[in-house]
Amino acid sequence: MADAFSEDERKILEPYFTNLDKPVFAFTSRVPEEVVAVLFSKYSRSMHSIRKNFLDLVKDPESGFKGILESVSGSGSNDAFTTALAKSRDFFRRVLVEYGDDSVGELGVAHVAFENVSQIAAKKIEDARLVSPLEKSTRYIVFEKGNYCKPATIANSGLAAEYAKLCDDLFDAYSSQLEPMKAFVRERWPITEFDFNGRKISQLTDETEAKRAKTAYESSVKAKSLDILRYYLPAATFTNLGVTANGRAFEYIISKLMSDELEEIREIGRMMHEELSKVIPSLVKRAAPNNYLAETRKAMRSFAAAKLSQAKAKKQATVTLVSYDKDAEVKVVAAALYQFSSHPLSQLTKIAKKMTEDERAKVIDEFIGRRSARREKPLRAAETAYYQFDVLSDYGAYRDLQRHRIMTQIPQPLTTENGYDIPPEIIEAGFETQFNTLMRKAASVHRKIAAEMPLEAQYAVPLAYRIRYLMQFNLREAYHLIELRSVPQGHPSYRHVVQEMFRQIQAVHPALAKWMKYVNLDELDALGRLKSELRKEEKLAAFEKK
Repeated sequence: MADAFSEDERKILEPYFTNLDKPVFAFTSRVPEEVVAVLFSKYSRSMHSIRKNFLDLVKDPESGFKGILESVSGSGSNDAFTTALAKSRDFFRRVLVEYGDDSVGELGVAHVAFENVSQIAAKKIEDARLVSPLEKSTRYIVFEKGNYCKPATIANSGLAAEYAKLCDDLFDAYSSQLEPMKAFVRERWPITEFDFNGRKISQLTDETEAKRAKTAYESSVKAKSLDILRYYLPAATFTNLGVTANGRAFEYIISKLMSDELEEIREIGRMMHEELSKVIPSLVKRAAPNNYLAETRKAMRSFAAAKLSQAKAKKQATVTLVSYDKDAEVKVVAAALYQFSSHPLSQLTKIAKKMTEDERAKVIDEFIGRRSARREKPLRAAETAYYQFDVLSDYGAYRDLQRHRIMTQIPQPLTTENGYDIPPEIIEAGFETQFNTLMRKAASVHRKIAAEMPLEAQYAVPLAYRIRYLMQFNLREAYHLIELRSVPQGHPSYRHVVQEMFRQIQAVHPALAKWMKYVNLDELDALGRLKSELRKEEKLAAFEKK
């Protein structure tokens, strides 16, 4: 039955809930996250609704909640807020004991900003499945000279000057080549080649339309130029990112960062703990350095170095399908039928095995074939088949692909030993000699630092250098990853990686790959962002007309 509230109760509740009379509602931004976590946790052990439990919290003098709400609304004093907050935190701690720290930690969400962290640190922060990160883009933002990490261990060594000179030279090349590269891109892909609203941009007579088209074109020129020049940026380059996660995820991330081998990352973990303790203290109170993580990394690094010292790393293609589910089609067919039947999986698996290839293909067609847009993913039966790829790509491509967290990803340390990629536009624009000179210099500096500080040496490696990483994911994630990252506006480097993934999946499982119909296999050499930018301008124009 719907809750009935008195007029006084409605006055209390209205600022904190989006409605008081429907079975679906949301909290407003006035409700602290820890309070949301406590109220949600009560669903498991209370007969009452959220809004009734909210009123109980307000009325309970032990909760300190009334004082917090008065402070949030501006009617309470700072002293009263401090007292109420201390009470409420004691109250929350008791709730955590009663309901379980982990389950309550899942329910409280916070947002953290990280500024001036290296590319290395950003990847460590984002290396968690249960976070939602958004990072400063190398495609839209020009990174400024001098904005890079100077690790204390390098700064206090005899290699400090050489490291700084390398980073400065890389940034000098990056910034000095931007305008010449934009000029090269304009010449290579002139504005006259493209359409806007079905007409050549050069033929537009409407001043507003022409301006919009030129804005889209120039945005694409800049994006293309920065896509090319990002290969110069060292991994030390500072970036900014925002992360949203729940208390449980933050607790794990903090412990992981505080246990890292690099001081920059440990310090980020400490600062993260300090700041989150101000907003969701009860939910991150257990976060601490983890000896298991720290000691395991140290021991395994030493063990691997000794065990593999005589084994020279073999050359391998950019993308290698190392392992895949040999019974993938049978598993997907059985699981697809399972969801819509009352039969046990073992029986359905036997039925699927007895089917001919054509019969299994028909089930797969029924299961996946009705997709009409890229965002329509196969149902969960597609999660029963897996693929494991060994990838060797430039670090810039890894940065983009690493954002896909619904999979297993295992990167190796960043090094110069795997060689580097050079964009063809660097060669065509006449910067090949300077690029190669700087890459060789980076390799030399990296080797010198690595002799004393192998992990800190990663900061000196430009994004052009290749990193090896393992990616394992199921068929459903393959649809998402490959179709999304192969779109024309994607960076050519990671487009090549996912296109190869598709070809190799198609070779072993053609019936399962058949409906990846939004994979773009064109070898594009153009302004990939331009169509998106033009569509954006078209939508803005239509919106303004309305």
